[in-house]
Amino acid sequence: MIEELYNDYYKYADFYDIFNKYRNYNIETRFILNMLKNKKRVLDLGCGTGTHLNILENLGYIVEGIDLSEKMVMLAKEKVNGPIHVANILDYKIDEKYDGIISMRSVFNHLKSYEEFEKALTNSLDHLNINGIMIIDLDNRRSDDDVYDKVDGNKRHLECFYSDKYNMQIRTSFFNIGLKEFIFEHEYFIYEKEKLEEILDKYNLTYVMLTNYLKQHANNFSERIQIVIKKK
Repeated sequence: MIEELYNDYYKYADFYDIFNKYRNYNIETRFILNMLKNKKRVLDLGCGTGTHLNILENLGYIVEGIDLSEKMVMLAKEKVNGPIHVANILDYKIDEKYDGIISMRSVFNHLKSYEEFEKALTNSLDHLNINGIMIIDLDNRRSDDDVYDKVDGNKRHLECFYSDKYNMQIRTSFFNIGLKEFIFEHEYFIYEKEKLEEILDKYNLTYVMLTNYLKQHANNFSERIQIVIKKK
């Protein structure tokens, strides 16, 4: 499954920024800055093409990133001066500790179980300084709604199917980029808030679950959940 995900994202890397051209990175960045405050050394898990890291670096942060896709990493290196590594969030090892670790836009939804969530969490906590902050941004949608959008003449259609039995949303993506067509499928593991709390409570942490990139508490019906963790 990891190999399939890698292959999909290798293809997606070429037009990832096309469909995120008008995305409101400002609201996400404000949220990150409000949570990190003066935490200056930051690691981005699943950094994609490096847009968050580019913004933080331009604001004076010392940044580093990892992504599963070699092509994403190559594109991120064009935007970011800090180190970018090809690595898996489940088992990456970097000889550094960070003041902040961020994982934005559903990276942890690509994991397949609560066990994998816990493994990625504990691995990241090993890389986080005491009093460091970790942000995990999760998709919490359970809908079967299709999504259509168009950016500068390029079209995207997402067919979504949610399985309550497996806590999984399957998204089939149809892209029309110029004269080319691409189709691939993603599986998003959708977490139960209470089960995440059970995992987090095992460790010496303080945390809060927010939504909408605001200081608004999340619930089971929130479309997105941002878990903000402080390591004691």
